[in-house]
Amino acid sequence: TMGSKMAAAARVVQVVKPHTPLIKFPDRKSSPRPKIQESLQASLPSLHASKAQESTGGRSPAFQNISPVSKAQGAPDTSELARTLPQKYRRKIMSDEEIEYIQVSLIY
Repeated sequence: TMGSKMAAAARVVQVVKPHTPLIKFPDRKSSPRPKIQESLQASLPSLHASKAQESTGGRSPAFQNISPVSKAQGAPDTSELARTLPQKYRRKIMSDEEIEYIQVSLIY
């Protein structure tokens, strides 16, 4: 009857094991964080150098090899990813009219 169902439910609750997390996240508070400006300057060539190379017809260093920061982490260069990404995953090109419509609609 009702009492025996409640007793059975109480036994089931006692059998359940405590939760043990399967994923462990690193402690981000204790590890030192690199400064964002320093890492950007180390991985990207200066704007003036890339413009000078464009005028001579050469390609910028970012397109010729993977930056040292990316090699150390084992991640591919962003420019390399952009070149090898299949067309169906690339961002669709927006017309100036579409961009203007979005900007105007955000103001009001």
